[in-house]
Amino acid sequence: MSDAAAQSSSPRQSPTAPSARVDTDRAGYQHAPEHSIDGPDDVTIHEQDIVASAAPNAGQSQQESAAEISGDAEKLPARHSNNLQDQTNYLPVRQILIVFAAMQLAVLLSFLDQSMLSSALPTISAHFGAGRSSSWVASAYLLTTTAFQPILGRFSDIFGRKLTLQGCILVFTIGSVACGVAQTMKQLIFFRALAGVGGGGLITLVFIIVSDIVSLKDRGKYQGITEMTIILANCAGPIIGGVFAQTLSWRWIFWLTVIIAPSQCAAARRAYEVSKIFSYTDLPHVLSVGIVIVQIFLPLKAVKGSMRTKLAQIDYVGSLLTIGACTLILLPLNWGGVTFAWNSPRVLGCLIGGFVCLVVFILYEWKVPKIPVIPMYIFKIRTAASVFASTTISGGTLVAQVFYFPQFLQIVRGVSPIRSGVLFIPLLMMVTLMVFCTGQGVARTGEYKVFIVCSYAIWSIGLGLLSTLNESSSTAKLVGFLIITGFGQGQTLQSSLVAVQAAVQRADMSVATSTRNFLRAFGGTLSLAIASTIINNTLKHTLLPEGFEGSLVGKIIDSPTEIWRATTVDGQTLFALPAQQKVEIIAAYVEGFRVVFIVFASLQAFNFVITMNFMERLNLVRKDEEALKVRGT
Repeated sequence: MSDAAAQSSSPRQSPTAPSARVDTDRAGYQHAPEHSIDGPDDVTIHEQDIVASAAPNAGQSQQESAAEISGDAEKLPARHSNNLQDQTNYLPVRQILIVFAAMQLAVLLSFLDQSMLSSALPTISAHFGAGRSSSWVASAYLLTTTAFQPILGRFSDIFGRKLTLQGCILVFTIGSVACGVAQTMKQLIFFRALAGVGGGGLITLVFIIVSDIVSLKDRGKYQGITEMTIILANCAGPIIGGVFAQTLSWRWIFWLTVIIAPSQCAAARRAYEVSKIFSYTDLPHVLSVGIVIVQIFLPLKAVKGSMRTKLAQIDYVGSLLTIGACTLILLPLNWGGVTFAWNSPRVLGCLIGGFVCLVVFILYEWKVPKIPVIPMYIFKIRTAASVFASTTISGGTLVAQVFYFPQFLQIVRGVSPIRSGVLFIPLLMMVTLMVFCTGQGVARTGEYKVFIVCSYAIWSIGLGLLSTLNESSSTAKLVGFLIITGFGQGQTLQSSLVAVQAAVQRADMSVATSTRNFLRAFGGTLSLAIASTIINNTLKHTLLPEGFEGSLVGKIIDSPTEIWRATTVDGQTLFALPAQQKVEIIAAYVEGFRVVFIVFASLQAFNFVITMNFMERLNLVRKDEEALKVRGT
């Protein structure tokens, strides 16, 4: 590489280089300048060599190619990423489809495992008699999913996508099988946390791998399909979970992993055989016996370097601080007002400790590690920051919908687990339709902001309408409100990922993706704790003044659906309720769910304001991508 070419890619080309100026073309799209803001002096981006070797006769200079590779948004120096190997490997469409189909099987199983719990959770609570801690069956999974997503995203940079993905699949399978044989609520919560470590990494890696093999403008289509798979699992899961809970056993939710595994392995093997016809040049060829779910054969670059070197690159302190902060913040949110008083030493101590860990994490990641779990400089990028903020909120809203709307139907309306799942079908259909249309729209027009802004506005309206539902609301009204909610929700799921990837340099793509998914999962975990706290505290504050004994309120919280039947699953009488008390309990739950929906409707309105005012329209077409496609054929 010539000195001139190297100089053109340096983040400090000259003392007078513009620091964060963004130009706007005739179409209104914004383009970042060719120079980054000040960064370390030793940064050199080498990707122009890739373009030059793939298309040596292209009509643009190496300097121009390097500028395009770095991204079309506000550019900040990828100061840590030059120590990591670029794993971009664009593929022809037919090869993408083979790899993509195999990955969707793993995504489907991971989210089915998670969403089937929503309709079966009341049954599980009654089985163990532990309704107060039942939310931790979901929260434990989401907590570890949250904490480990950025860690595993960074592991994929260090150890390679394939090895990290295989490890996640193995951990997820072991955790799920263990859940199926759990004998106590504590065991179930622990094994759900273990499964969450693998499940969270699996999802993040699928999005990262799609970004490795597909150009920026086309990612909307493929990421949209992945989101459709997730939505399908989230919406079909409650139906399947309800069937298992009502007709077989809730344990089948976890044993389903073992049943589906052979078909996934067969699909992976078939993908491998077909891929050989299409002349894959770097396919892994070993199917590990210990992995039960799937072995995905991926034509990805092997990351070079010794294991000692790779282990030395891990940010151990940052990883521990991430896990510690997430745990210490989320634990007291589940305890507060239910297990312990909000002003109790345990709750206050954990909250203070969690926020201290968070502050230490930010300062440490900003100043110390060479390869941080989350580089703080990506939060200086305006569009990326708006995506991170809005995704945290929307992730929480999505998870709260999936877990608490079926419970609303079962507790307030007395419907069966199967029926509560079936009533989710309208949401499934509308969200699936909008995800597909949005993905195609982003790919064809290069526009994502309009979809995101409209999404949050409509989603907020839909949630506001859901807050008006009660025990006497008609099914037609319920279905109509779900359709409106789904129309808004479906437009943001994949378009926000395209936005954040457009806002960063290619070297930061994986960490931006994992950070976005981390914050979405953190929002989901936070929302479960918040919604559970709102509902349980509303129940206490409403029923205790009406003369209900504290022990009776505790029984109701532990087994809420038992108000609709006289006996427990063990055939023993739980509590006999006069008709008037039953009406008061249902009214208290209606109020609790109403507050939950209003809170999340307000948060989606806040998202509308954030994205409308801070998100930019960035050009999704990068000149170097054609050369990278040529190299991948």
